[in-house]
Parts: sequence; C-alpha cells; structure tokens
Amino acid sequence: MCTWPRSLRLGVSATTLAAAIFLATPASAQEGWLVDGEFGLAGGLEGGTPEGENLGWRRARVRLVTGVDLRTDEGESEGMGFRAFVEVEGRGSLGGEARYLRWATKSVGAYAGITGTIVPETLFGGTAGARFILPLGRAGLFLEPSLSVLPLGSDLPKNGPLIWALFSVGLRLGL
Repeated sequence: MCTWPRSLRLGVSATTLAAAIFLATPASAQEGWLVDGEFGLAGGLEGGTPEGENLGWRRARVRLVTGVDLRTDEGESEGMGFRAFVEVEGRGSLGGEARYLRWATKSVGAYAGITGTIVPETLFGGTAGARFILPLGRAGLFLEPSLSVLPLGSDLPKNGPLIWALFSVGLRLGL
C-alpha cells in the first residue's frame, strides 16, 4: 500500500527524471580543423601526341605551388587539399587543383583529384600522386611525385591528352 508521502516522492522523482531526459541537449563532439600550408617548386616532364605521332616528352615548365590541406582532428588520416600554381617559364600560366588526401602514416600519403589551368589557355583533367613529409619540428619538407592526364581544354596537343609527370618539393607548415 502506497502512502501519500511516498506517492509524492515517487511523483517528484518521475517528473524530475522526465524533465532531465526531455530538456537535455544532445551531446555533440566539437570538431576542429587541422590546417597545413605549403609553398614550393615543381618541375618534371610534359608529354603529348603532336600531330598524331608517337607520344613525345619534353621538360615541363617550372612552377611555383602553394596550397592548404584540411583535415578534421577526429579523422586525421583523410582530408581535402587545394593548390594554386603559376608556371614561371615561357608564357606562364595560372592553374589549380582540388584533391582528396589519404594518409597511411603521418609522413606518407596519396591523393587523387582534378587539376587544370585557366589562364592564358584552359586545360582540365585528373591527377594522382604520393606525398612524403620529412618532419622538421612544427614545419616539414614535402616531396611529391605526381601524374596528371589532361584530356580537356583549349591548349591540347593534337590527337590526345596532355600528360604531366611532375615532382614537387617545398616547405610545409602546420597552421
């Protein structure tokens, strides 16, 4: 048998519990961003099929590269990267990349993405490469071999895509 004081205590307890459940805000993780900035030089080979002949290779124009990598602090093994580059030899050109990055370790990773130039002529295609970071405290030296195939644009060789086989080196800084 339930007495009045016991019923009152049960009622207050049940009401307090219900209020706590329904008024509590859901827990959410505070996701932060890890940002790394880079600046460096790139060079290598450029290939194409001029006038329908065999694939020919020549030295690619040297370029300045700069960019950022973005990762969440909860998923440090993958992220997005954005690059801009300026070719500093010859007529010069301005271009960029957007890439998906995947890190096997803190120093070794790979990426795939899209790349292209927009000035003075256009070129667009895909790119893939590897990333190696040599740590130097908060900074690091990045080494990056890459291969890009550009089948679209106004600056293509005849009868085929343009191919870039590049190697980049530069300074990486955790921001």
